[in-house]
Amino acid sequence: MKRCASGVTSLFGRGSALWRRCERIASGVDLPDPFDEAGFLAGLAERRGRPIELVALAAWSGAQCGLVVATDRADYVFVTADTSPLHQRHIVLHEAGHLLCGHTGGGALPDAVAASLTPNLSVELVRRVLGRTTYDRGQEREAELVASLIMRRVDAGADAPPDRLRSAFGS
Repeated sequence: MKRCASGVTSLFGRGSALWRRCERIASGVDLPDPFDEAGFLAGLAERRGRPIELVALAAWSGAQCGLVVATDRADYVFVTADTSPLHQRHIVLHEAGHLLCGHTGGGALPDAVAASLTPNLSVELVRRVLGRTTYDRGQEREAELVASLIMRRVDAGADAPPDRLRSAFGS
């Protein structure tokens, strides 16, 4: 456990049990080179032995930007289309983090989300088919940390931007 400047112990800092678990999960995932979300999800689907479908979603009135839904047939990663590509990448990694961590969800699918996923079906039917897809705070933190750690690996594998000072002097 890490002590914060205020004297409060951090449960989420480097060296914490949560950080170590998430680091282990994030470092154990194969990343396509070059990285792309579809390739990443294809590799994760193969690892899990079940299909994962990436679905663009129009923004809804709720605060969520993404959602992962597990059905008997496949996992579906829904990502809002109304944001930047970088943010979409992080959302995909966050939702994949739930899958990597083995989160099963524990709350009912919000009405607004159910209605936006399948506008031609009743909310009750969608909820019965899709089941429980919300997560508690601890699971959200864990998925977010896994996403951030994977994103760090993706960024480290990307071409480094040129050193502006060196390029300014032509060396």
